[in-house]
Amino acid sequence: MTPWRGRVPTPALDAWRTELARGERTRTTFDPLFRAACEEMNALEAPSELGPGYLARARRIITAALKGRAA
Repeated sequence: MTPWRGRVPTPALDAWRTELARGERTRTTFDPLFRAACEEMNALEAPSELGPGYLARARRIITAALKGRAA
């Protein structure tokens, strides 16, 4: 795993939390951002050897959503 200075970057989780705080979504709005945020949370909670896989899956989910297809 890449050594990070400070916190592992979790852009989907950060965006999900921001939208939730603004009232733009509910905790149960199931969409690609929700799925990617869950994968990033898994990466934060997983043992270090599993973390990179969760982060990679989160990136694939967002990339596919931006391209208009399912991951």
